[in-house]
Amino acid sequence: MKKPLVLLLIALLAMLPALVWPGGNARVYASDPKITLTPAMVTNESGKGDATLLVDEQSAAGDPANGSGGSPTTSWVALWNMADYPASAYIDLGQSYNITGIYMWDTYDIGNLTVSAGSPGSWTSLFTYNTNNWMVWNAHTASVQTRYIRVTLADYHAQISEIVLYGTPVTGGDTTAPAAIANLSAPSSTSSSVTLNWTAPGDDGSTGTASSYDIRYSTSTITSGNWGSATQASGEPAPAAAGTGQSMTVSGLSASTTYYFAMKTKDEVPNESGLSNVVSKATAAASSIIKIPLDPSMVLNETATGNPEKLVDEQTLSGDPLHGSGGTPTTNYYPGGGFANSMVNSAIINLGQDYEIDNIFLYDPPYGPNGSYVKVYTGSPFQWTQQVSDPMTNTPGWINHPVSVPSTHYLKVEISDGGVQTNELVVYGRALGTNIDTVPSPSPHTLPTMDKLIGINGFNDDSTTKQQVAGNVREYHNWGWDEGDWAVPYAYPYPNNRNKFSPSYGASGGFDFDAYYHTMSAAGVSVVPTLIGGVNWLTANFADKPVPSGADPKLPASYAAHADHMFQYAARYGSTAVADNKLKLAPDQARSTGLGYIQYYEDWNEGDAKWSNRTTYFTPYEYAAMASADYDGDQGRMGNTFGIKNADPNGKMAMMGLAYPNVDYIRAMKVWSDYYRSGSFPADAINIHSYNFGPSNAGISPEAAGMKTQLEAFADYRNRYLPGKEFWLSEFGYDVNQSSPIHAPSIGTFSVNEVQAQWIVRSYLAAAAAGVDKAQMYMFRDVDVNSATQFDSSGLVSSKATGEVPRTSYYYVYTLKNTLAGMRYVGEQGSGNANVKIYKFKSATGSNGAYVVWAPTSNQTTVSGYQLSLTGSPTTASLVTMADGDTDGVSSAMTIAGGKVSVNVSERPVFVLTNDMQ
Repeated sequence: MKKPLVLLLIALLAMLPALVWPGGNARVYASDPKITLTPAMVTNESGKGDATLLVDEQSAAGDPANGSGGSPTTSWVALWNMADYPASAYIDLGQSYNITGIYMWDTYDIGNLTVSAGSPGSWTSLFTYNTNNWMVWNAHTASVQTRYIRVTLADYHAQISEIVLYGTPVTGGDTTAPAAIANLSAPSSTSSSVTLNWTAPGDDGSTGTASSYDIRYSTSTITSGNWGSATQASGEPAPAAAGTGQSMTVSGLSASTTYYFAMKTKDEVPNESGLSNVVSKATAAASSIIKIPLDPSMVLNETATGNPEKLVDEQTLSGDPLHGSGGTPTTNYYPGGGFANSMVNSAIINLGQDYEIDNIFLYDPPYGPNGSYVKVYTGSPFQWTQQVSDPMTNTPGWINHPVSVPSTHYLKVEISDGGVQTNELVVYGRALGTNIDTVPSPSPHTLPTMDKLIGINGFNDDSTTKQQVAGNVREYHNWGWDEGDWAVPYAYPYPNNRNKFSPSYGASGGFDFDAYYHTMSAAGVSVVPTLIGGVNWLTANFADKPVPSGADPKLPASYAAHADHMFQYAARYGSTAVADNKLKLAPDQARSTGLGYIQYYEDWNEGDAKWSNRTTYFTPYEYAAMASADYDGDQGRMGNTFGIKNADPNGKMAMMGLAYPNVDYIRAMKVWSDYYRSGSFPADAINIHSYNFGPSNAGISPEAAGMKTQLEAFADYRNRYLPGKEFWLSEFGYDVNQSSPIHAPSIGTFSVNEVQAQWIVRSYLAAAAAGVDKAQMYMFRDVDVNSATQFDSSGLVSSKATGEVPRTSYYYVYTLKNTLAGMRYVGEQGSGNANVKIYKFKSATGSNGAYVVWAPTSNQTTVSGYQLSLTGSPTTASLVTMADGDTDGVSSAMTIAGGKVSVNVSERPVFVLTNDMQ
């Protein structure tokens, strides 16, 4: 806080002919008059706090430019949460002025504010002022012609009590009125509202942008003669550019009543248009208020924190609070814990159709922080109107918030303090029967062949020969290996990058990625570089979101440095050569482009990790912003040298693998994409991680964990809402160290290595059956088999230090890949036996196929002599059994009798190959 008792400073100020003077006596004298300002001129862009306090004490402010400034007392503070800043508001002077002086009464705190001129959406900064004085008028001379003045607070410390402007009106210009609107229409109504549509006229006739609308209504027809007695609507939108379609809902009307509507348009002078055409519309008959049916399936978690489904999971128990019979719900939406306490948490409820809303009830539990707000909004994503702000006073019971919302399809619940808890939301209103949601049918999706689906997680310094156990490698790749490797200091940060790939900065120049990618590409193995971590010239910590200090992580442009690197990566290794002058390479690098080694890229890893902190955690909207930058430079808005698509249109990007596999995270990304990218989702593959943890500090089989069912939920969402996108399972696996919380145990005579191998193979099969395009087990090699840390002993081979010696799982996975190469999953065949599971795979180009048969149990179940029915007209069949030490398995001929073969089934899958399959 400022220290008014620093008397020496005040004494020194008294001696200076400065622009700031205590007590309101600024030593700058203005010849231009003080401009009249009123609260009605203020538009609060942030929607936070009361921005009209900037101009509410103009009389008390006096005339500071001419030595008689007063001492105003009220200040605009947006909110007391740093996440709500920067906050902006602008003053519409009603016409253009030549501004010559800007005065602000500095008050009690120190922070930066910026004053700008221009027009909404197009601002030019005039100056930035640090409010480091105390109870003084701060004066700034100006020379700008503008109708609008904007004030932006950097944080809640930037406090002024009043702004005073000096200047003269711009005269002698505009005498042309806006054109009269001729296409006013009223397409719909409710029992209390009518929706109007029209096309915006111009400022001058039918060109430009006007300043304001005046919409009026009456129960009798409106003419120029009775216009003045018609009721004026409130909340008219600001005029858009000429030719733009606009609409408004006039509410507060009576049911079963015919209303007449007309409007006029004004420019900044103001010149006023003639009367529009007059349109009439009858409101609907009043219908009874109902308790709107809500359930958890309607809820979308915008911030991926807490479980907002609990807002609507006890609707029956909640009873009917509007009529005095409300129940006592017990579960609560509690986002808190860790960094969630300091962030705004929110969820959207999709009502499934349009509703008129009359009452919103919240249940206040007897716990949680007192005085922290739960807010409820109506509208649509990113276009919300606040209806409720409840302080949650810990007085147990239902709190009724009467509202008047003519129509909404969505509600939004926002909790500003993660410790706040509310048990249930109950909403009353009327169904309007419009915009009723329908669930799209799933689109067919072509599955990959198994040799392309089977993948591993690995590093560029793993054995390239042994990595051919898989068809694709998810290569962990530190961004720093290409740009400085955390050198301190680093002389070439963005935008003056000097990328190094061959050799790289990594391992003191020991990594050669050109050579690695070339070798793997020649072997037919697709490498997916997963760009992880930050760089020290941008962030303080490796895992921090890659944005500069002070930048907004919700904006794609904040990720320019990262998107620049994605472009450079794709420019070098993608299928398309780019102009040499777009390459940012160190002098020792071959100026290579379009090498054609890489098709897929992944731009981050586990940014939804809730075990970390807010600096590292991406909300779905924040990650969507980064993905938009990394994908195509935010659809080119950042320029043509950002994002992989601008370097290689054939390149594909997988979204970061989610540590917490939740469809809501992807749903929220799509909501962001629908609004900011017109529906273009900024990734070619959705991507999750899934580990089968059991209840007893051990792993469990994929069947026991319900792995296939979990994956099918993502595939179904993809097929319905993101057709054509891929779905990846980029991490799964089991440790062999028996102290790990996800270890594969021994089962009967099956060793730990045998069970790990079986469960990994069965996980690949579950992924294929669920509709996954790439499944990448974690990971190719051990970190340390003696470590109890989860995932340290999950390799197909031993650690690099011990020579990457293959274990049983290596040979089983290799056999799976080789045996089912060129085949796609086509379905599950009923076995008639709960202990026998059968998956069918068929050649993508021929009639041959394979049956994979196993017992989906974990107790060493066997079924001897199972009679497997074969489809089609096969004449030959063979059995392939996986074996330790063999990459192709052991093959033996089978006898077909009556269209069947006899198979001994165990928990280790076997393959029955036939030359014909239906």
